[in-house]
Amino acid sequence: MQMGNWLWNHISNRWEKALAVVTVDRRIGTGLIAGGAHKLYWLTCTPGAGNSVWEITDSAIALGAVLIDCFSTAKESKGFTFNPPCPFTDGIYLETFTNMTSLTFGYI
Repeated sequence: MQMGNWLWNHISNRWEKALAVVTVDRRIGTGLIAGGAHKLYWLTCTPGAGNSVWEITDSAIALGAVLIDCFSTAKESKGFTFNPPCPFTDGIYLETFTNMTSLTFGYI
C-alpha cells in the first residue's frame, strides 16, 4: 500500500520513503499539461506529417514565453531527455501543436 510519498513495507511492518514516481502524460492537442512547479525529465513527439512544430511554455495559461520547441520537416518520431530536468514554476503548457499526432511527457 502506498500513501503519498510513503510505501508500506509488509516485511518490516513499517512505512518507508518511496522513490519518486514519474508521471507519464500523452497529449493530442494544446493545453495545460501540469499546473504548478514540476520538472520535465523527457518527452517524445510523434508527428502526423512533415513541417510539424510544437512549443512548450512555463505557464498555467496560453501566451507564456516559449522554453522548449521543435520544428521538423520529416515525419519521424523523436525522443528528448533533459539532464538536468527542465524546471517549470507556473506549469507545463503545450502552446503550439501543428501537424502532430501526439506528445508524451515524463515529469515529476
